[in-house]
Amino acid sequence: MQRSAISLAVLALWANASAAQNEVTLEKVQVTGSNISRVENETATPTLVLTRKDIERTGLATVKEVLDSLVGTSQLPTGSNRTLSDITSGASYAAGSSAVSLRHLGPQATLVLLNSRRLAPYAMHDDPTMVTDVNALPLSAVERIEVLRNGGSAVYGSDAIAGVINIITKQNFTGLTLRASHEQSTEAQDFRASTAGLTAGFGDLAEDGFNVMMNVEFYKRSSVMWSDVMTKLDPAIPNYFPSFGSPSTYSYPGNIIEAGGAIAGCPAAQTIDGLCMYDRYSRLEAQPSSERANLLLNGRINIQPDLQGFGEVMVSSNQTLYTLADPAYGLGGFSSWFDPSTGATRQFYERGLPKEHPLNPTGIDEVDFRYRFSDANSQQKVDSKAYRVLGGLRGLHRGFDWEGAAGVMGSTVVNDTRGAYSDSAFKTLIGDYNLAHDPLFFNRGYRIGQPNSADVLNALFPVFTHTGRMKQAFVDGKVSGPVSAIQGRPVDIALGFDLRHESLDITPSANLASGDIVGYGVAETHGKRTFGSLFAEVNLPLAETLEMQAAARLDKYPNFDVNLSPKVGLRFVPTKSLLLRGTVEAGFRAPNLVESSTTTLYSYDNNIVDPKRCPQATALATDLRAQANALPEGDPARVPLIARADIVETQECVAGVAAVRGSNTELKPETSLGTTLGMVFEPVDNVQVEIDAWRIQRRDEIGYMTPQSLINSEDGEGAGKVQRVGLTNDRSFSAAEQVMYGVTAGALSGTFGQYQNSAKTLAQGVDIGLRSRSLTSVGAVTTSLQATFLDTFRQYSTANADYGDNLAGRYGYPRWRAYLTTALESGPYSNALRLNFTSGTKLQSDYYDSLYTTEACASYGWTAQDCSVRYQVTLDWAFAWTGIKNMVVGLNVRNLLNTRPPLDLRAIDESGGGIIPQSLSDAYRRTVRLSLEYKFL
Repeated sequence: MQRSAISLAVLALWANASAAQNEVTLEKVQVTGSNISRVENETATPTLVLTRKDIERTGLATVKEVLDSLVGTSQLPTGSNRTLSDITSGASYAAGSSAVSLRHLGPQATLVLLNSRRLAPYAMHDDPTMVTDVNALPLSAVERIEVLRNGGSAVYGSDAIAGVINIITKQNFTGLTLRASHEQSTEAQDFRASTAGLTAGFGDLAEDGFNVMMNVEFYKRSSVMWSDVMTKLDPAIPNYFPSFGSPSTYSYPGNIIEAGGAIAGCPAAQTIDGLCMYDRYSRLEAQPSSERANLLLNGRINIQPDLQGFGEVMVSSNQTLYTLADPAYGLGGFSSWFDPSTGATRQFYERGLPKEHPLNPTGIDEVDFRYRFSDANSQQKVDSKAYRVLGGLRGLHRGFDWEGAAGVMGSTVVNDTRGAYSDSAFKTLIGDYNLAHDPLFFNRGYRIGQPNSADVLNALFPVFTHTGRMKQAFVDGKVSGPVSAIQGRPVDIALGFDLRHESLDITPSANLASGDIVGYGVAETHGKRTFGSLFAEVNLPLAETLEMQAAARLDKYPNFDVNLSPKVGLRFVPTKSLLLRGTVEAGFRAPNLVESSTTTLYSYDNNIVDPKRCPQATALATDLRAQANALPEGDPARVPLIARADIVETQECVAGVAAVRGSNTELKPETSLGTTLGMVFEPVDNVQVEIDAWRIQRRDEIGYMTPQSLINSEDGEGAGKVQRVGLTNDRSFSAAEQVMYGVTAGALSGTFGQYQNSAKTLAQGVDIGLRSRSLTSVGAVTTSLQATFLDTFRQYSTANADYGDNLAGRYGYPRWRAYLTTALESGPYSNALRLNFTSGTKLQSDYYDSLYTTEACASYGWTAQDCSVRYQVTLDWAFAWTGIKNMVVGLNVRNLLNTRPPLDLRAIDESGGGIIPQSLSDAYRRTVRLSLEYKFL
């Protein structure tokens, strides 16, 4: 077969020495995106390859961190396409997991493979997205990562609409290698993480006829509370949010507001203006602790010259511990949730102390009592386990490569949470909040500000659990090889099948199923199915310099018609230094078991901003604080005014809302059409440039509008799906204040939604890559540039029967992401600098987002610059020394210049209620990672 100049250049570019000093051996390899082995590694489909050396130069410690550093991945914080991280996923049903998303289309559109085969989904869902938890994969075992950046359904089937990430582990490894690392922030030393790993292998496949490799990796990350790093945050934040960093009047042992003083026992350091104040940040966690243990074992044996057996075992055990805020209690507090046992909404009202209570000196009934249950031991522990065991045979028969395998895989998640009231125990130990008057309220089994027994606390704050179990079994097979030739160039084909059975069971504990846990949601799913596919692929040489690559896959799922996913690609090499390529591909995603099985899902969403009441509440709170500040210091009337201001803002701007979502038997698969058109060329020797335009149009998207989105579009798309209580007995505004501040809508009570095929998305952009290598007098210099430009990202609006605004350049959708790496290898020394760039965005999202328009920002006193997230540039440095035989010492510094990230006022306002910090990178900024690797054999 004739070798193209482009392909030879790629091999020579990354060789350990120059092409002039080494003979290039042409071997067939299988690349991600094709089932046909080939000599050329530049196919018609754009594919990004990260080598082991590329990974080490990032200085990153986990698979999740490496994948997030790629320019094609996205980190949307909210919405149906959001990207999960175990650091921030505590409020999700899929807490403890980390996922990856390509092209801003969400984890549900990105297929993650391990050694070209699927992994079992995480056994809990992100309402309703089922994700692949990349925390289960050991980075030290990874040899390279290949990213197919524009769909792959024609080859891999469901879930590959946006692309495929194939994580390929080390093969034919021999020896014993130990590796350890420790990473820590230079600004906030509490941010730290450590890894330790062992890789062992014996047997050379070529000489001994077999090879067995084992990798064990351990990871540990510290817990960090915001109270420990508040001084590290941007000092400008309080200028925009006066309550940021402030203590809370909801404290332990508490306050009697009308009495103007703290309950006895409050430490002097916490007493301010006669009130007992609480450092809320001492129980607000910036980063949860995590401990992981991952095992990977693989082996290959040559049974005959043309027959090889292979096997693989992957096991992971991860634990994430989230420290939760202690429950706050105060007059006027309100929670609503849905009771699965009755299907009705329940309400919990926080009542004041009765006049008969011994701690109430006022003689006033329902006195405003502020309390913090610091003895609740609020926490969430997520234990997740995953496994995959497979075995198979591969061989060569009459010029055809063939392979078959069978295996089982699965995951288990146990999510134990504590820190919410048991409704029944609250009524027994504290009192019935529904009674008109209860003289013993808060004077029963639970004692305010005093030690309480374990029995009382365990009853009042019981552990409640969600348990998820996912199981999958599979058998697959394929064959590929030449069937004919055109002008001496082979026509290669591939044929194969994939048959699978899967089941998913998500079960809540009895106290959740009975609706006894105040304010918490419930998820329950039970489903199973068998599905299969047939696929075919052909490489057809149309001319000496023109090749067509075509593929098609038939997938059959229960209750859906057979889905056909075709693909056609062209690869044209008109000159030795130029390759032109393009693809057209249809993609699809079958509804997962959460969406297609009988699913019960009741949730309680926090930090909801009510656009019809939050501006009025902010105005009222501002006036109340102004009234308080106008009074002399020490005036007992100040405290109730300030306290009420806090309540009003919390109830309307950081609200909690009950939400119901359900499955839909009428769902159909999502489909897509993806196209690419690009070129690879060599402007000069040893320099390769890639430019690829891409476009993905996804239709019949399965999803739902989030409670915040429903509320934001209540008069449009969300009409009829938002429930409010009446204006009578308003929890925040008196009748006079309703008139004064223009309050025309009652308080939020709940939202209602259903999974549906109601949306579609159009995304398009351009990928740019550059690679070069040159030999200089001081060593070998390599340069790599990867950049992605997002030209268009538009989501369909059912209310307007048209696409919404172009979100490229809007909140969460930067137009540009890029990095430039330059490395110098000189003797035992290796140095690399990586420049990272992300362009700025506006704070506004789609057209219906009225809270962060330029006009809205101006009304908050924010400038036009404040109404955006500015661009970000950081510089990383990687150093390695190999001066001692078999040893590698590494030093990686991320954010070398200690650059502070741009201020994101929307995140603090929307997700943090103007009180809770949102940017981890603002706290830790520069981090240093030391690593040591030693190979014994």
